[in-house]
Amino acid sequence: MHADTANSDLPASLEEFGLSKYEARAYLTMIGRGSLAASDLAYYANLPRTKVYQTVKKLEKKRLAVVSKQKPLICSAIPPEEAFGEIVNLHERRVKNMRNIVGKLQKLSDEGQRPRGSEERRYFILDPDSALAKIGSLIAASRSSVTATLDAWGLRLASQCKSHLVKAATNGARIRFIVDAKCVGSESLFSLPDGIDLRMADDLQSNVVIIDSAHMVSVDSSNGKAALFASLDAYGTLQSKNFEDAWGRAAELKQILDSPPALAAKALELARAVENGLSAHMLECAVNNEDPASELLEIMERKYGLKLSGMGAAEMLDLVDSALKISCLGGVKHDRSNNIVSLQSKSEGRHVLPWAVVLASYFRRVGNEPRIMQGKASPQLVHVRLAKPIA
Repeated sequence: MHADTANSDLPASLEEFGLSKYEARAYLTMIGRGSLAASDLAYYANLPRTKVYQTVKKLEKKRLAVVSKQKPLICSAIPPEEAFGEIVNLHERRVKNMRNIVGKLQKLSDEGQRPRGSEERRYFILDPDSALAKIGSLIAASRSSVTATLDAWGLRLASQCKSHLVKAATNGARIRFIVDAKCVGSESLFSLPDGIDLRMADDLQSNVVIIDSAHMVSVDSSNGKAALFASLDAYGTLQSKNFEDAWGRAAELKQILDSPPALAAKALELARAVENGLSAHMLECAVNNEDPASELLEIMERKYGLKLSGMGAAEMLDLVDSALKISCLGGVKHDRSNNIVSLQSKSEGRHVLPWAVVLASYFRRVGNEPRIMQGKASPQLVHVRLAKPIA
């Protein structure tokens, strides 16, 4: 900021100290030019001559200026640190006292707080509307962490707290949700704000939200009622430990949120199918010296209800890419110039050969003969060379 611009703001700034516009102009002029006769002060400060005497007398009364007793009247400014130091100290003492009062009031509020629609026990029982309101307010006030395990009901509840989640993230809170795998493809999942770490697990049986390791809310999916624990006892500490254990086992989910909900849901089905049975089928084929890709699409449709043969090639690549992100934080890359599709896993111990077989089975079905090439250096990287370019 230029000095002229900064100085032009000073008259308005002095109004914070109770000075009028004329008083601020007069004081700044005396600060800049030293002692002045009243007529000179009126000239340099651009004050009406009829107002200059009244103005400097007010400054004198406020202990901001000194006016000589003899004529012509000579006006001098009191130095700023001496003039305003006492005012600043007074305001600082007032602010400190106000903070102490607010702290005492907050303590009384915390001790006597009781949510609406609640029944007091060792915890509070909240009706569905009160549960939503209370969870939202606790999340919005969070400063360090929000963790939750959520089924479909809990996820809908969390999506209704979108603005509160945004505020918590803005405050610097780390937000982590483990959602039920059945929720993949749900609009509620895709409506969550950015800034949330998401993972998924199968068959979650509870909705538990823990805020700042100080409050815990458990929500009943059958009726929407909730239990609010105002402080974490041994039970709450156990729930926090359970969450951390579950978080370590849960699969990454954030990777597929850029996908359309329908594609994400189908990718999850494919990932489950490969992990829960297709890998064993491929191993059996290898033992019997059979081609695992020959009847794979029929098995996937018959046993798992996955209809892949009618999909376009680009759609199929997107599907496998999303499934790999779910399964092993991996992905698919298509080298068009060399007709090579590369599949990679980024999770230790999660190989991509079964996925390469899935793609090989698909491309063979659509008349584009594949050849699987697995590098010796890394079992987590496999290539599928195609006989023809993908249209």
